[in-house]
Amino acid sequence: MDKFKILITDHISEEGIKILESSKDVDVCIKSGIEASELKGIIGDYDAIITRSRTEITKDILANSGRLKIIGRAGVGLDNVDIEEASRKNIIVMNAPTGNTIAATELTIALILSAARKIPEAVNSVKKGEWDRKRFLGIQLYEKTLGIIGLGRIGSNLAIRARSFGMKIVAYDPYIKKENATSIGVTLLENLEELLSISDVVTIHTPLTNDTINMITKTEINKMKDGAILVNCARGKIINEDDLCEALVNKKLYAAALDVFSKEPPKNNRLLELENVVTTPHIGANTYEGQKGVAVIIAEQVLNALHGKAYANAVNLPFIKSLLPKIFQLYFELAEKMGKLMAQIIRGRIDEIRVKCVGKIFEEELDSQSDNHLLNYMPLTIASLKGFLEVIMTESVTYMNAPFFAKDRGITIYETKADKHERFTDIIFLLFKTDKEEKLVGGTVLNDEIPRIVVFDKFNLDIVPYGTYLYFRNYDRPGVIGSVGTILGKNNINIAGFGLSREKSGQAVAFVSVDNKLTNGVLEEILNIDGIIEAKIIEF
Repeated sequence: MDKFKILITDHISEEGIKILESSKDVDVCIKSGIEASELKGIIGDYDAIITRSRTEITKDILANSGRLKIIGRAGVGLDNVDIEEASRKNIIVMNAPTGNTIAATELTIALILSAARKIPEAVNSVKKGEWDRKRFLGIQLYEKTLGIIGLGRIGSNLAIRARSFGMKIVAYDPYIKKENATSIGVTLLENLEELLSISDVVTIHTPLTNDTINMITKTEINKMKDGAILVNCARGKIINEDDLCEALVNKKLYAAALDVFSKEPPKNNRLLELENVVTTPHIGANTYEGQKGVAVIIAEQVLNALHGKAYANAVNLPFIKSLLPKIFQLYFELAEKMGKLMAQIIRGRIDEIRVKCVGKIFEEELDSQSDNHLLNYMPLTIASLKGFLEVIMTESVTYMNAPFFAKDRGITIYETKADKHERFTDIIFLLFKTDKEEKLVGGTVLNDEIPRIVVFDKFNLDIVPYGTYLYFRNYDRPGVIGSVGTILGKNNINIAGFGLSREKSGQAVAFVSVDNKLTNGVLEEILNIDGIIEAKIIEF
């Protein structure tokens, strides 16, 4: 049997190389700094290529891909790889997004300690020849409460380490099960307000979404303990920086520690002028060990893929989407949109997702795909998982890793198929169950080949899932719809489409397509209308 050939085109840690070379059926060739012209000529001779950010894997280079099966990036970013072209050629593209988890965790701890003990200012003072000990009276973490917003990989690792300081750990994450939090000694709270009110240190580890932009404003800060510390190593726009600055100046907060800003690098930012602000230049992932970690992960993943074993961090499809029939590609896109919708609407911690495909098209096409997709899930299931998880997670979610993320979070997946539906020839349903509620969404593609959401719980709709929508549920009585239209008009928001449905309970739902971005301020006005039960901004 011929050996697998792996080409390494950029410097990676020696630990990763040793893992590759330890496999007896692998030959490793290292050509750090290889030029594009040479790479184009030889890339087809290799089964796998491992790069970092320097090497560009373009469509032109992949023109002669030959035996190439895998492109591995020792790191997170993949701007230098033409993923679409690789997918067309059935080449797996993978990265190593988790190798820097500990690095980001430890930076968070360093920032908390630096803010609590005023370390940066103390260092600068001593270097100036001063010895003003009273000025740097700090606070200790022992027996304090740490509030973690977002209990993903970094948040969980932080919780485990913070316990060694004798801290009480609480967290808010509507997508994590309570038993997962309890297993690492964390008390999971039902709402953000409770966390803010009892925490001495609040640290943020959430993705930047419509729900988390400006998640921490003056309103939330005022609910925090006087003299608390606020830490952000996630994304800058999660905190309103003007409101944070005000709270630090008036001593509502003891200190803030920031690795991220709304604009990077920050310029003319008042936070940089404050003594009680500790800052770093977005260095959460920058450690020698972190770089070793990504090398080891990518080496192990490449070997697993070559040997036909499971791998978790591929970023393109486990099947070639472009080779599916056009109608099935449309359903694939629809399933992803439906998952994204549910992530933005459903309340509680997700326990179960049920995917049901009704119609002959699914019987025939899904059976033909049965040997090609990951973890034996139907392609439409993978699409819906990806749409749902990418809204709620900090990690980069792809079609390849979405099933693994779902498994990590304890989400149970059920798949069923049926022949007939009373209204539609072909339709897909997603049923999401959480610890608080369950919701159903159904979608179909009609003769115009436009994906549509046609069922939402007990309501029949006709929604084309693209762009921005205002979703609201209300009591079905006169004046509510008019009040919504008045608020949108007053705020210069043009209505592009209006989908309304009523049912016997006396309630109605509406999905209003708008041409302009909706703000939280507009949403608050709508929530204050008498008769509105709930309202959300939906981005497809």
